[in-house]
Amino acid sequence: MRTRTSLILEESLLAKIDEIAGEKHRRAAVIETALREYIGREERKARTKPASPAIGKAVVFGKR
Repeated sequence: MRTRTSLILEESLLAKIDEIAGEKHRRAAVIETALREYIGREERKARTKPASPAIGKAVVFGKR
């Protein structure tokens, strides 16, 4: 399902979107594609992020 929304963008960014869209594509399609790619990268980063080894472990400094 698609939902109508509005965005406030810098003019230079909108100009780049229009360049990419050209005459055959819609701005919305370019923005949607870009967001899907960005979200996919962020989800992959979150899945591959290693867990912190210090969580749940006591850390002692200065002892040998």
